[in-house]
Amino acid sequence: MPLPRLSNRPPRPGVYAPIGSMNRLVTFYSPGARDRQGKAGPPSPAFPAVWAALYALSGGEMDKVQQIAQKVTALLIINYRLGVEENMTVQVPEGGSTRTLQIAAIEDPDGQEWQLKLYCFEINQNAGGAN
Repeated sequence: MPLPRLSNRPPRPGVYAPIGSMNRLVTFYSPGARDRQGKAGPPSPAFPAVWAALYALSGGEMDKVQQIAQKVTALLIINYRLGVEENMTVQVPEGGSTRTLQIAAIEDPDGQEWQLKLYCFEINQNAGGAN
């Protein structure tokens, strides 16, 4: 039985994520500006892509009308960056596809402005479909 990689485990409270675990280049998008009719425009990149560590926290299925939808929550850890807000989405390339995460909460665990913990949930994810 192979040993698990330590970078696959979320860091304990009070411990920073190792820099080697930040192996995904992610892009943050701010919501598009609204026009006079209230329609949102296309999202735009907020700043250049940054390296991040991605950890799966939980997953589950919810029954919606005529379909089953999955809800996947994830922890995304980045080095401290000004301008990250809760209304942003994050695109994570994975394999040949792209996952889109919505930021639900932002935490600076020790207030030292070293790393940010972003608690996210995956959007546009349906059971049985690979995005």
